Amino acid sequence: MSSGQVGRGLFALGGTGSIILTVASVIMTVMGLWPLWIIGYSFMWYLILITGLIILLIGSIFAGIAYYAFYRHFEHPMGIASLVFGIICSVALLVFAVIGMFPTSYGYYTDYRYYLSPFGPVLYWLGLLLFGTMLVIWGATSIVIRRSTSMPGLSLATGIVLIVAGCFVASFLLTFVGFILLLAAQIMNAIVLLKMAVSSN
Repeated sequence: MSSGQVGRGLFALGGTGSIILTVASVIMTVMGLWPLWIIGYSFMWYLILITGLIILLIGSIFAGIAYYAFYRHFEHPMGIASLVFGIICSVALLVFAVIGMFPTSYGYYTDYRYYLSPFGPVLYWLGLLLFGTMLVIWGATSIVIRRSTSMPGLSLATGIVLIVAGCFVASFLLTFVGFILLLAAQIMNAIVLLKMAVSSN
């Protein structure tokens, strides 16, 4: 298999990861309304959250592989950083959410609601902080590599939106805004990466 074929495969995988991330972003946008008490906490909410985070992890790994392709073919060191942070931060968010947001008690005789450990939201916020940091790194990478893409303008826009999205995700209270922006950013990123998959030599 030639280097060009490998490159096309990596970029196509990254584009697929961006599409997966758009699906995860829709789920996480709804879940992000919880800190504002727009939606209530329940065990079903917990299961949907974990499902969304697993999809988010898969998409992040695939998208990170595309950033690695930019390192491999164009020698951009930020590509390696994006892959490593993509895996570490997505896994951390999933683990912190699984542990921190797990319901610890149930009010059988009172209001029939699930309750969290006092430290649960703190762990979840730490996971969101790490994931937001990862998005900022991805955004910086998209800006740095833009001249190596087939669509530098769109790559620049993707990077800017990713940086802003990362800041909102890390804020906790406005996490849902960050995931709305992540949805938009990943649609643009999918276009950039899939175009790279088609045009890569």
